[in-house]
Amino acid sequence: MEAKRLYRRAASRWLEVLEQCASENDREWIASRRARCIDLARLPPQQAENFGGLSRAAKETQHRMGIAQPGGEAFRLSGKKN
Repeated sequence: MEAKRLYRRAASRWLEVLEQCASENDREWIASRRARCIDLARLPPQQAENFGGLSRAAKETQHRMGIAQPGGEAFRLSGKKN
């Protein structure tokens, strides 16, 4: 199961094996193997989305096109107030 990256299943299976084990050395080895599976089963921390690069690229493009205006005024309909 570990070879297929099924770490949660492997950890639960190691627990079953641990319950049937008589030797203390084997129990320690199995417990460490189970702990390793539990660590590998954790999901990586989710990264915050960062749109700073996209915003910067949009501003540069607007300047190159000659349509850059403060506050996005180039994209507002004239005569309407928000």
